[in-house]
Amino acid sequence: MRLEMINDSYYVGFEGEPEIIFMFENLNERYELKLWNGYFETLLDCMLAQVQSGILNEYYVYEGWYEESPWEITNIEEAIQLFKSLDANKLAEYGGKASKNIISMLPALTCDIVTFLEQANDSGTRVYIIYE
Repeated sequence: MRLEMINDSYYVGFEGEPEIIFMFENLNERYELKLWNGYFETLLDCMLAQVQSGILNEYYVYEGWYEESPWEITNIEEAIQLFKSLDANKLAEYGGKASKNIISMLPALTCDIVTFLEQANDSGTRVYIIYE
């Protein structure tokens, strides 16, 4: 029997809205981090001033997980560094463009994404983003 570990705390209350799922699996387990697309897009918008490669490039040109789902994160280490580089001051600057409730969730969400990606990287598995 396959064990499924699903963290959907960033999607609860947004059921029926577009969701983003980070997913990796091995023979016995499947791990998912589900989040409301609004959180993810706001997070990426806050980071667009950085070098646009990997996930940011896919978001900027509206490709990647938007065109093909599941979409593989081919450079997990780069994605980890991207999310680790989030500047809390940028969140405050961006605050006027998004709800305070959304902005206040982003630091914890970012930490959970980093932890998820590090766990996948440490286990040597592939990570996918699923857009539903």
